[in-house]
Amino acid sequence: MKCILSLFFILFNTFLFGQNMYLAKPVTHFVEVYDEKGNLFGGNVGSIKGSPLWKDEWCNANVEMFNGKTFSNMKLIVNLVNGNIHFLEKDAEFQFIEPVKKITLLYSTEGRIDSTIFIKMAANNNLLYEVKARGSKYLLLDLVQKKAADTYDYGKSSGGKEFRVFNESFLYNLTTSELITVKGKTLTELFKDDTEKIPSAFNKAKKKPNLKEIAAIIAAW
Repeated sequence: MKCILSLFFILFNTFLFGQNMYLAKPVTHFVEVYDEKGNLFGGNVGSIKGSPLWKDEWCNANVEMFNGKTFSNMKLIVNLVNGNIHFLEKDAEFQFIEPVKKITLLYSTEGRIDSTIFIKMAANNNLLYEVKARGSKYLLLDLVQKKAADTYDYGKSSGGKEFRVFNESFLYNLTTSELITVKGKTLTELFKDDTEKIPSAFNKAKKKPNLKEIAAIIAAW
């Protein structure tokens, strides 16, 4: 009996890790929740209004791992509270055990197919960045997170907590791997290695660029 159990255990683990992508079905869509100030929320998570997910429905997606493996036509949901990415396999829900580097999500918006790309900057970091603009040297990224924020109902001091999206924009230099926050920066500060390439109409040291201007510059290179 021991030999049979040992053989079963070995075969099971060989299958599990040979697939290199399966983990037991998660019990919930979130493990821990932080509020808008970054403090761990210790209350009843189920009492928080709204969803921790990027979209509540499953999306078709292509996946790229940090180890170089790729998968296509998968059904994914993305948790913006903890950065976990779940996939659907024969009506069962799983997580990847290998760190995910990039996902391209395809979905329908007002009758047309749209796409969104999320990337992670490091294998040991679950922060998700949405790619807003791409060029040969730079990416314009949007750090997207959901946190438990206070709500206020009319006539009440507090309406409880709800999941709310928090965004922060970054410029990523593909050559130097430098990640620079966009807020409060001028164009010359953001593109300090390529100031001569900035269109003259935008090249004002005191000018705080908006995201459309940054995206236009990146797309032009």
